[in-house]
Amino acid sequence: TIAQEVYNKLCFEYEGCCFLANIREESGRLGMISLKKKLFSTLLGGEDLKIDTPNGLPQYIERRLRRMKVLIILDDVNDSDQLEILAGTYDWFRSGSRIIITTRDKQVLAKEFANIYEVEALNFDESLRLFNLNAFKQNHLESEYHELSKKVVNY
Repeated sequence: TIAQEVYNKLCFEYEGCCFLANIREESGRLGMISLKKKLFSTLLGGEDLKIDTPNGLPQYIERRLRRMKVLIILDDVNDSDQLEILAGTYDWFRSGSRIIITTRDKQVLAKEFANIYEVEALNFDESLRLFNLNAFKQNHLESEYHELSKKVVNY
């Protein structure tokens, strides 16, 4: 959710933007080459690109990307190989580009990714509010549902 908000607020500052959600799940379902095609096709304006290898990019794509400042968000990465395939190396993109990665496992992040932001857990009241908004689409509930909601959040 935080990554999606960052994307929504910053995307207009970049020449190319792509938010790849649920990489953990999608890589198993579609395969990494398909995700790589989707990423670079989106960055380059929806072109149908010929990418058939997990390593590297065709030179014509690299040349175009080096001239672009891009924002890429890779959501729910669970393997460092996914980063290598999708994010490649720094020289793929123009200076000022940003790649934001969400993961449940810090070990996935390559050593050169220096800025790590760790999201803190919500406290009980924030958790209860979030649960009620999602489960009931409201903040305040009748007392019978309120007590049940508290038990669910506590669990």
